[in-house]
Amino acid sequence: MQNAQLKKILIITCCLLVGVGVVFIRWYIKSNIDRHSVYYVRNISHDRDAHPEFAMLLDNIDSMEQPEKKKVRYKLESGASGVFSDRFYIYNGANALNDEEPILFKEDDFDGDAYVYHDNRGRIYTFDKTFKVRSAYDYKNHADIDIKTIDQKALCDEIYKDFGFLIKANDKKPMINLQWLFNKKYYKRFN
Repeated sequence: MQNAQLKKILIITCCLLVGVGVVFIRWYIKSNIDRHSVYYVRNISHDRDAHPEFAMLLDNIDSMEQPEKKKVRYKLESGASGVFSDRFYIYNGANALNDEEPILFKEDDFDGDAYVYHDNRGRIYTFDKTFKVRSAYDYKNHADIDIKTIDQKALCDEIYKDFGFLIKANDKKPMINLQWLFNKKYYKRFN
């Protein structure tokens, strides 16, 4: 009788330990991939005009390091609309021009996620899920900008000038490298 009870306790204990182990491993894998997604995405092949490190940064901003930098503000959207959105704004007042700060944020739209960059000259650029330019608008002149006329390299250089410090701060090699798992999950998105 005592052996049967001991067996039951041992089986229950083993099941609990396996369950806790599985939950811990799943949590660790998710947090590792989220926290190191900038590193992983920089080591995956992607289209020439795509800049997926900004997409990963904005997708996982709550897991990312947000370095203190003079005149840079990180702000979660507040108010009634903020309750239902995961919109997170990054303002760089250090690169303001005529009281206009560059702003970078993720926005939910009808096509899924979109990433938005407001420059300090009155232009808004919207990017798709791979961080390729999808549309552009000059709100000072109230006119759409033909994306074929945009110098993609110059635009990306400008975004890196304004927000590249976030990429540098989060481009750290993880202790346990799960690049293969990241590639399995995101390869189709960026290619």
